[in-house]
Amino acid sequence: MSDYPQILYHFIVGFAMAFLGLMSPGLLTMTTLNTAIDRGAKNAVKFAFGAIIPIFIQAHLALLGANYIKAHPQIITSFSKIAVIVFFILALIFFKQFRQRKLVIKTPRFSINNSFLYGLFISAINPLAIPFYFTYSTLLELKAWLKIEEPYISAFVVGAVLGAFAILYIYAKNAPKLLGKLQFIAKNFKLILALIMLGLSLLSLFNVLRTT
Repeated sequence: MSDYPQILYHFIVGFAMAFLGLMSPGLLTMTTLNTAIDRGAKNAVKFAFGAIIPIFIQAHLALLGANYIKAHPQIITSFSKIAVIVFFILALIFFKQFRQRKLVIKTPRFSINNSFLYGLFISAINPLAIPFYFTYSTLLELKAWLKIEEPYISAFVVGAVLGAFAILYIYAKNAPKLLGKLQFIAKNFKLILALIMLGLSLLSLFNVLRTT
């Protein structure tokens, strides 16, 4: 019999990871916002529906990668060393963005008339999706906070898809209100992300020093 509380837990983790990961202004959220302003909320919601299809595939591929690492423990040490550098670089990037006075988010200049296909395409070319889910799912698995096996993988992926859709839906339906608040949201959220990345970098460094 399946462990339903654990399945629900993995669903919630996936939902929270996607929702919080997309909360900060980025490629998908800003394109959703632009679509809502240019074409209306209905088309922005269609964009969101298109965007979640690649996320389903990307999150699944990321967890399969994390599962590979689980099956090859010798990779964990190397991954931890790389994580120290990656998280520190991310902390610097987010802190630099926090210090910027203007919100600068680039969205693709081209467009596709069908909003659903447009969302599918933009999400598919998002370069950060797989590394994002791979990095955090691997770290959670290493801390024994995530089980990289079925049916938990499927629960996590479904949660991630719905979490991504939820935040994109919020952007689509509240575009006029959010437009005036994005400067404040972006600036302060980037500082939070910078501090989180710095903390993860120090934690990874501690783990490396402890195991060497």
